Amino acid sequence: LPQELSEDVAALARFHSEVRIARQVSHPNVCRVFDIGDVEGIPFLSMEYVDGEDLASVVRRIGRLSQDKATEVARQICAGLAAAHDRGVIHRDLKPANVMLDGAGKVRVMYFGLAGIAATIHGAEIRAGTPAYMAPEQLVGKEVTAKSDIYSLGLILYEITTGKRALEASTVPELIRLRDEGQITQPSTLVRDLDPLLERVIVRCLAKDPSQRPASAL
Repeated sequence: LPQELSEDVAALARFHSEVRIARQVSHPNVCRVFDIGDVEGIPFLSMEYVDGEDLASVVRRIGRLSQDKATEVARQICAGLAAAHDRGVIHRDLKPANVMLDGAGKVRVMYFGLAGIAATIHGAEIRAGTPAYMAPEQLVGKEVTAKSDIYSLGLILYEITTGKRALEASTVPELIRLRDEGQITQPSTLVRDLDPLLERVIVRCLAKDPSQRPASAL
């Protein structure tokens, strides 16, 4: 982990707390976090080894997944995310690069290192994560909840279903503008034979208003 972390007592204490919570998330679709330790003052995190490929590289390599495969991957991501949310853990950095697919086709949601207990997330920490996959409320520094992860989930589903990102922007202000305008190309215009139900799910996940998104990952 970054050396700065070992020099920031409050941040390190917070990280230890998050690891303790992450260790409680035991689910086949979540990469297990084992422990935190240090070597010569540098903290490290140990976690389950997953022999596979992340979804970002899968999409780069083959483009969109078949509809059946995308649906199966989506089901597994949802199951893992729901298990974390049940423990009060918000991922906050859900993106294709943080979802692994092993050789048997099993999905693991990875890297809960940025995750936090919903009730303790405040201030600058709200902006922690990868802007391209942030929910609108996270991007502008408002409250982050399980619904924020569901927005990020919608972006992943859009990408694996169409082979393209729902929003392309080179700067954070541009991303905020695109999110505000809600100008997202309907997936069915990119994939002609897309199941209307799957499209409705993706569009609901990407609602700007969190209350309009699905109630849970399940």
